[in-house]
Amino acid sequence: RFGLAYQLTSRLVLRGGYGLYYLPRNVQGNGDGAVEAFRTTTMLATIDGVTPANRLSNPYPQGILPTLNDRDPLANTGSTVGAPEHAYSSPYAQTWSFGVQSELPGKMVVDIHYWGNKSTHLLETWNINQLSDQYLSLGSHLNDQVANPFYGLLTSGTLTTSAISRRQSLLPFPQYAGDGGVTRVFVPAGNSTYEAGTIQLERRLSSSLTFLTSYTRSKAIDDVRTPLDTYNRRLEKSLSTFDAPNQFIFSGVYALPVGRARGVGKNWNRFENALLGDWDLSGIVRIQSGQPVAIGRPSVNNGQSGKLNNPTIYQWFNTSVFSSALPFTFGNVGPVLPDVRSNGLRNVDAVLAKNVRFSAAEHPITVQFRTEFYNLLNHPQFAAPNGSVTSQSFGQVTAQANNPRDLQLALKISF
Repeated sequence: RFGLAYQLTSRLVLRGGYGLYYLPRNVQGNGDGAVEAFRTTTMLATIDGVTPANRLSNPYPQGILPTLNDRDPLANTGSTVGAPEHAYSSPYAQTWSFGVQSELPGKMVVDIHYWGNKSTHLLETWNINQLSDQYLSLGSHLNDQVANPFYGLLTSGTLTTSAISRRQSLLPFPQYAGDGGVTRVFVPAGNSTYEAGTIQLERRLSSSLTFLTSYTRSKAIDDVRTPLDTYNRRLEKSLSTFDAPNQFIFSGVYALPVGRARGVGKNWNRFENALLGDWDLSGIVRIQSGQPVAIGRPSVNNGQSGKLNNPTIYQWFNTSVFSSALPFTFGNVGPVLPDVRSNGLRNVDAVLAKNVRFSAAEHPITVQFRTEFYNLLNHPQFAAPNGSVTSQSFGQVTAQANNPRDLQLALKISF
């Protein structure tokens, strides 16, 4: 990575930078019961939920079981299997930024910046036993029963009957149970991008007021998820589930001008000043857009927007424009809705603190009393609405995402 700064004038500076970061590799341990495909678990974590089963004196209480031969065409047949991607590529992220910073009158600094991030080879899980799209036109005939070519060869699992569905027989790996019976994990195929512009105003090194305020406009896009249709991963590219295009933050500390050394109350005695003077008020205000709402897939949109101008918790979006997809189809609804968002964040936290300073045996002592208000305005933030098309509460908000107002008192002594 590298960064640069160039001072144009005594009050104006240009800044920029670029970084390339390789993300940690995933390492799958032997015998952990996870995704090493053709093998069996060799370790037990506990016997009764309390007593460890594995000790250094006896690390394999069940014995070391031989790994199944992955070249045996009957290995784990009738069941489900998973294996890591053999052509592994390390995920990496690129970041870049460019901005201008200027000093303003009143001990203030303004900073305008553009930020970017692109991640490549992010890890996904794929279903590689998905029915090919060319067979979907068979419709309900995919449920017809046909002769089971594995009958008599398998003694366990779901494929021991004399007949199986036509759908099962047409899978890429029909010897494994179901559409989704073979998964490939750690597939380095995901991508994401994030771009943002930020304007920030800061006042620092002030005896009475210090603050930092910023506004960010951003957009996040990715395709990192288990694909609905493995054969058409382009359907997965959408706004990220955490995308919040607008964010405003204000934080500040204000020394109230009350006290013998602060203006009002210069003639107070020590007791009056200890009771009424030297109070500090600090707070954080955060206002942020909601995140995209996800609809259960496969679903169908009739071409109209689901956005409502005045959403309520009883109908957050127009549910009439969505319906369940027909059997053996993928619908046309993406991972998230581009125009419907959950409730945004409107939060104010504040702290009122009082400092009392004195000496004892020539040692300075500070006693601080704090009154902390979280969600001071008691503003509710509703959770995302129900996105299940078949649910009776489809489109309704049934939970709260934040906590109600919380008041805490604290006493701190520093010496």
